Amino acid sequence: MHIELTLQVLAGATAVRVFAADLRTLSRRLLGAGVRVGAAELAELRSRHAARPAERPRQGHR
Repeated sequence: MHIELTLQVLAGATAVRVFAADLRTLSRRLLGAGVRVGAAELAELRSRHAARPAERPRQGHR
């Protein structure tokens, strides 16, 4: 049982080392895409807000 656990740990460590570079690249691409999407949405919201005519503030009711 002790040898099986050791072999599983070694296999897991090897898998992490093999796929670490790919996972790092994938996470960078996903984060970059998320930033681009967020920036595009923010720009769209700002342009919509700027295109709207200025609203007058409401006066309180008495």
